[in-house]
Amino acid sequence: MAASSSSDESSKRSVLFVRMIHFGIEVGVAMKVMAFWIWLETQGFREIMRKILLHDDKFLTLLAKEAEDILSFLKQLSKNPISPDLMRFTPKLTEHFLCLNVILADKEKALKGITEIYNGVCCVVLKDILERMGEQITEGNVFSPLEDVKKFGSEKVGSRAKPMAPYVGSKLNPSAKEWNPVTERAAEENRCLFLTFSNGYPLTESQISRFFTMNYGSCVERVYVHWPEPKDQGAPPLFGKVVFTASYVPAMILNGKIEAKFWVDAKPLWGKRFKPKKRSGYK
Repeated sequence: MAASSSSDESSKRSVLFVRMIHFGIEVGVAMKVMAFWIWLETQGFREIMRKILLHDDKFLTLLAKEAEDILSFLKQLSKNPISPDLMRFTPKLTEHFLCLNVILADKEKALKGITEIYNGVCCVVLKDILERMGEQITEGNVFSPLEDVKKFGSEKVGSRAKPMAPYVGSKLNPSAKEWNPVTERAAEENRCLFLTFSNGYPLTESQISRFFTMNYGSCVERVYVHWPEPKDQGAPPLFGKVVFTASYVPAMILNGKIEAKFWVDAKPLWGKRFKPKKRSGYK
């Protein structure tokens, strides 16, 4: 179960990261923001990725901008506490949040923790996601790893020889349009997961839709559960299909695996890429 939970968290991070890229946040910024949010999880902000995914793109943009502003303030290593005006949205992500001013009081320690996550997680895992997306990775959009947190205040932007702090010189794309998944009209078969149930433990369309929405945000277009005919025989359904709003969603949920297992209302559910049967014909 622990391994499954870790896989679920990884897929949520993947979906959130790709979602930011799709609606216009620059790659380097998205990686830094993800490092900050992952670090917050280690500081008591439980299920922060799932809660962020439940919000729309407008709120997600506000959260990303706020995260970047907080990182810029931390980089200054100022003795002054962070202004509450700088943290209006992030504390709302959890009911029992720890005060951000307390968490971020030791700015150097916070920066070190965030940087370790950036270098050890984001620069490895998220780069792999970008490569799977076919996104070009260049020095211009992904920063070099940081070796020494104490160099935050002295590094110059644009230096090739020296490692750079991952929070320097980035901006949200002001001209980016809000991403609307409906506009990405990939073929339905590329936006699906084929679902199978354990015999005797079927799930309904609403249960499946609610599960994916609660865990990955508003990404479900429709769900289909196949009921054997005739229905009056009472045979339970054994398989179904979930159609997502964008083709990247099933890829990120599977996270590189052929098949993923979920637990929905204490019932097992398996999902894999939907592969329609090819029709055979003769000329």
